[in-house]
Amino acid sequence: MRDTIRQALMERREEGGALPSIRDLARLFGASPQTVHKAVGDLAGEGVLHVIPRKGVFWGPRPESTQERIFRVPVRQDVRERLLADLRQGVFHPHRELPSRKELARIYGTSARKIGSILDQCAGTGDLVRRGRCFLPPPPLVRLSQGVLLVVVRCDAAGRILLESEREVDFLKSVRREALEHDLRVLVVGYHERPGGGALLDPRGAPFSVKHVPGVLVGCIVSTWLVLRPRVLLSSLRGASVPIAVWWEHPRAEFPTRGPGGAPIAGFDLSFGKSPGLAVGRRLVAEGFREAAYLSPYHDNDWSRARLLGLREAFRPMGGEIHEYVDERFQSHWQLEQESGSIAGARRRLRRILAGFLADPGLGRIPAWVVVNDIATVEILDLLRESGRDRPRLVSFDSASASESLRFDSFEFHTDGMVRRMFHHVFHPDDRATAREPVLEMVGRLVLRS
Repeated sequence: MRDTIRQALMERREEGGALPSIRDLARLFGASPQTVHKAVGDLAGEGVLHVIPRKGVFWGPRPESTQERIFRVPVRQDVRERLLADLRQGVFHPHRELPSRKELARIYGTSARKIGSILDQCAGTGDLVRRGRCFLPPPPLVRLSQGVLLVVVRCDAAGRILLESEREVDFLKSVRREALEHDLRVLVVGYHERPGGGALLDPRGAPFSVKHVPGVLVGCIVSTWLVLRPRVLLSSLRGASVPIAVWWEHPRAEFPTRGPGGAPIAGFDLSFGKSPGLAVGRRLVAEGFREAAYLSPYHDNDWSRARLLGLREAFRPMGGEIHEYVDERFQSHWQLEQESGSIAGARRRLRRILAGFLADPGLGRIPAWVVVNDIATVEILDLLRESGRDRPRLVSFDSASASESLRFDSFEFHTDGMVRRMFHHVFHPDDRATAREPVLEMVGRLVLRS
């Protein structure tokens, strides 16, 4: 078995590329971690690959520059940066105590003593605050209870809020829960986008201004979900000198460096990065797949392309291949509905696009399919059932109710974590994390159902 693994690894050699973890390789080959470790050790002894402590295993001899860099960065610093990144990305609640030293040591694979030293260091730099034996993020400078939180989401010309996806519903529910916990009153205002501009509207459809907010305005939370010109939306908040937290569903490079009127502003990226594709790809690689198909009927956007990039990055170390089945005419299902004129018309067009993918005989030979979102996955399953074809290994994104009822795996975006971080910005606009990264990418998780 040891020689078999050694030979299989050699066939997938990519100079400078990283290998999966020992555990992932063990699952991949159906061997024990000890056997895989010995095979890797043999190749390392021959100089075929090299091991960088706490970084991984890589093909080829260790570059001199890499050796110098690794030895200059203490292990403690590596764990500290991971901890701070997790705080920024919503892994831990920004207003509650962190887990115990013992639990953190288990999470980060180090000792409780080292974790304690790291926590003390973070407290010394102001990234954390110590309370007895516990640590937590810095509390807000002032309490904002009894104030008004302005929430801006899409609406139609009559001022009716548009909630056309489960994610939008989850977002508003999460905002209301968090506001209740902090004793804030929520005022939801619609933004109606039209050609050449847009306007804030109250529930009656009348024009709205931040000057109309009753009570003390303490902050703004803004959703740019399916808004085509988000900067125009933000400009409508001119006059609000309070912190603005933005659910930014657009390329990061387009995020404004300053808020309207110089207000403190921070962006939160829920689904635009490549990390969801990476998570899905790593799962498939761990299951032993060497190739997968990526199906996207909405590929005229950055989020679909980012998921594809993440998939490719996950498969690259094992020499895996991702086959593209994409249509670049539409940016989203919402745009497809707008151009089709009705929900039924959009579904017919979507099914035609997907049927075109399924007509390719090459797709049927690929064992794993990754679909850009749950809407498209539902239609693919329907088309497969109608044609009497077997269901491949399917993974999707969104983790909507359909993925639960139809039992397919789907990546879940961490809406609650994003909302908590948005409130943290309202309470703590001078937070160092948002100063370093104007748009913070939130973490999510792959929900396994199949």
